[in-house]
Amino acid sequence: MAAQIPAVAGQKTVAQYVTEQLAAWGLRTLYGVTGDSILYWMDAIAKQGSIRYINCRLETTAALMASAEAKLTGCLSVCTATSGPGITQLMNGLADAAQDRAPVLAITGQVERKKLGTGAKQEIDQQQLIQPLPVYSAIAADAQALPVQLNQAMRAALSRGGVAHLSVPKDIWPAGVNADLYPLLPKRTTPPPRQSELDVALQLLNGCSRPMILAGRGVQGLEEEVIALAERWEAPVMTTLPARGMISPNHPLYIGGLGQAGSEPASDLLQEADLCLVLGATWWPEDDVPQHIPLVQVDAISENIGSTRPVIAQVTGALADVLPQLLHGIIDQDRSAWRQQVEGRRSLWKMEIEKEAGLNNDPIAPQRVMAAMGRCIEPDAVIALDVGDHVLWFNRIFQANRQEILISGRWRTLGFGLPVAMAAKRAQPDRQVVALVGDGGFGTTLPDLITAVAYQLPLTILLMRNGSFAMEQNRMIQAGLQLLGSDVNNPDFVRLAEAFGAEGIRVETADQLEAALEEALASDRVTLVEILCDAPMVPHTKL
Repeated sequence: MAAQIPAVAGQKTVAQYVTEQLAAWGLRTLYGVTGDSILYWMDAIAKQGSIRYINCRLETTAALMASAEAKLTGCLSVCTATSGPGITQLMNGLADAAQDRAPVLAITGQVERKKLGTGAKQEIDQQQLIQPLPVYSAIAADAQALPVQLNQAMRAALSRGGVAHLSVPKDIWPAGVNADLYPLLPKRTTPPPRQSELDVALQLLNGCSRPMILAGRGVQGLEEEVIALAERWEAPVMTTLPARGMISPNHPLYIGGLGQAGSEPASDLLQEADLCLVLGATWWPEDDVPQHIPLVQVDAISENIGSTRPVIAQVTGALADVLPQLLHGIIDQDRSAWRQQVEGRRSLWKMEIEKEAGLNNDPIAPQRVMAAMGRCIEPDAVIALDVGDHVLWFNRIFQANRQEILISGRWRTLGFGLPVAMAAKRAQPDRQVVALVGDGGFGTTLPDLITAVAYQLPLTILLMRNGSFAMEQNRMIQAGLQLLGSDVNNPDFVRLAEAFGAEGIRVETADQLEAALEEALASDRVTLVEILCDAPMVPHTKL
């Protein structure tokens, strides 16, 4: 192995080159936890002003923050950690990005090249460790090869949508490198849809009498076009959870979310429908949907089509191009009987959730919390949902009004809420940001509450305290299992928040809810609202 030549006067080090290349591609925030094998890079970051380093307590938090920023902005985000335990702790957050196709680059330190494969301290085969996740992974074994590898990693993450990884041995960082910076990758364009695919899809759309639409995150920015198509086609619209804020809950054709936590009209009407048009969505919960219904799927990414369920027709193309052509090709037909059935089911559903939202239980019913959130949170807010029972109640009760909802879509990792809220506030500081968390999930990334305080991120954390992993506990109850492991041992979260330097508010009764939420949302500090909640069983719960 050739010796690396240290940088000389006027020459860039690898650490400097990496920093300048990332800045040239628009990176402004780097998330990480430092360690021995990236100290040269930390020095280079400290000596420049384009990229700000966010010093996390947990590598998992750093990776989740990067994933959240990528989901929110669509731009490349970057996280870092040291070798061994560092990259190992990154894995959970990187898996979230990989599963949800978020463009994230992980740059990890590695032991010196002479120690590779020797079992030295903190040495592990990083490419083998991370193999299931990335679209690209390489080790920079030579300083002169690194610019090419870094360029390939960035391009892979952005063009293919997913995680890229580059491991850099400790002795590579200070080495000299002679290379120009690569220009920013041009924005990926989607080819226009094929006319033959449009013709087949329109034939099927015009041939059905009881149509439905499932809209996912891919319809963002095209809400008016979706509604116009629904009205012309007289089709009720369901949404995936990330798309809940994109369609007005007051529209007479909107029937809520899909799945156990969605609306009962959506599940019931889907059983009676004769076609479902899937727009920019891959969510298709097998346990909550009929197996017989034909699907027509539209997506800009060809791999998404038919990924979870066979389709009878597909249109590959940008929804901005496809939706106007579908709207133009829909033939007027009398579907008034179907529309009346939809509106009747929708009316009964609204009465049901309004009844649940008014529950005055002690401890507080989670439905009451979700309804209060709907009245207090600003329409353009970002809501970061952790994983747990509260997500089901949120999807069932919360009436989204343009809010952007961030979730761990397919990975479903506990601890998602706080890191994501921090990243959202960093990326879009003018928006109200709320994290909705459970007492189980919040504990997994709790140490980084100090990170939110240290960087003065004025976000609100709504903590549903019910003393359990309620989703798991209720499933165990339903299946007649012992409840071992489903209880959560909790501290006093208000005093804990105050010890971290945040504000803490406790809500013990339903009549305290809205005043507490309004106080927290108006604060210019990190504020945690501990809500003492009941843990009722969500309808249709099963193991």
